[in-house]
Amino acid sequence: MEIKRILLPTDFSDTAAKALKQALFLTAMFNAELVVLHARVLYEDDAAQLPKELARLHDEEEEMERAILNYMKECTKGKDHLTIKHELIRGYSAPSAILGYLNNNPFDLVVIGTHGRTGLEHFLIGSVAEKVVRYAPCPVLTISRKAEAETEFKTILVPFDFSEHARLALKSALEWAALFEAKLHLLYVIEKDVHPALYSWGMKSVLDIVPDIKVKAEAKMDSILKELHVPQNISVEKRIVEGVPHKEIAKVADQLSVDLVVIATHGLVGLDRFLLGSTTERLIRSLNRPILTLKQRKVI
Repeated sequence: MEIKRILLPTDFSDTAAKALKQALFLTAMFNAELVVLHARVLYEDDAAQLPKELARLHDEEEEMERAILNYMKECTKGKDHLTIKHELIRGYSAPSAILGYLNNNPFDLVVIGTHGRTGLEHFLIGSVAEKVVRYAPCPVLTISRKAEAETEFKTILVPFDFSEHARLALKSALEWAALFEAKLHLLYVIEKDVHPALYSWGMKSVLDIVPDIKVKAEAKMDSILKELHVPQNISVEKRIVEGVPHKEIAKVADQLSVDLVVIATHGLVGLDRFLLGSTTERLIRSLNRPILTLKQRKVI
């Protein structure tokens, strides 16, 4: 695993400061370059004020530049040995600006804070972090406002569903675990509910269809771990539980006090994502632990 360039989008909030601490830790660990990015959102106010806003734009951007420099100076005391740059960009929205920057500048990792909005507020406002996770062409590490930062990842959880996406997450998690000599927990959540069409056959649970699913799942886990050649300096514990995936993943993550959750997203967009939801996005909203999200292919 090679991480040479890390991007940190910031809005100067306390959550962004936590993400910066984690990004600095990883920058030092990988001897990487860190780019601190602030997206200046244009034209978000009354359109009638546009000429006036444009007239003030130059002065405001100079002020923002000073704010970024002061912010970085304050947060990076004692880290003069690190390679840190800052960028101020314009955009019609923060997500579009960040994603545009990512698609024009190669990065190995994005570290971003998430405010953990839920319910109506989330529905109306959305989440910059979620949009970046959904569309970014590289792995994204999200840090929630209540998550601990600037820590080694000694306990790592990998939700696993036997898909190619899950294999990608497991392979990456093994690399991270080897770096920190961490303990890795591999979790498979059995969704017991079946399609209502099967009710007439007396089948109301997947356990009615595959009663030995737990035995088969554990055997398949062992086979996959053998294929991936688990490094000798890490241990792997397998867990199989029943329930709703995002709820069970969050429950196990809290029970084990994991330092990192590594998960791969299927990259659903549009109507598919609206109808099916996303386990990854639900975790980002609700789980107060760092989450590393990977995808198998670029979606934009």
